[in-house]
Amino acid sequence: MHIIAHKMSNRAANSRFQHSAATTSKIFHKVLDAMIIFQKEMVVPPKFDQPPGPITHHKTLREGPFKGVVGTIDGTLISASIAEDDKTAYRGRGGGECFQNVMAICDFNMIFTYVVAGWEGVAHDARVLSETLINPANNVPMPPSCGKSFSHLNDTFSF
Repeated sequence: MHIIAHKMSNRAANSRFQHSAATTSKIFHKVLDAMIIFQKEMVVPPKFDQPPGPITHHKTLREGPFKGVVGTIDGTLISASIAEDDKTAYRGRGGGECFQNVMAICDFNMIFTYVVAGWEGVAHDARVLSETLINPANNVPMPPSCGKSFSHLNDTFSF
């Protein structure tokens, strides 16, 4: 975790923790494996069979302008530690720091139902959303059809 949090190289971690490169690498990969397991517990596929608790308890969410809403989507730009050969694609405006976009979907119970990360460089949230939705490989969870749609960057996505 220290290596990831501080953008530390393997060599610097070896020195910091006084372990060999093999030991540092072995432990680093154990932590990555644990994070992958943790991700499966923290990012839960949505269940569209019944409305979440907050929708059933609040009339505004059931009948008002939010009728049919099943969650919220937001994107954020985070600093990224990128290999030297790939840095150009991830550089922000001004050519300095490297960034990647992360988009997440959260339900009304504050549970992450979808996360996509790794979008290169600085991009508008609408572009990240649009590209994520049109690429079937991303496997974005969609609620069952309820006859609603939204227009987004000249494409229409129905729900």
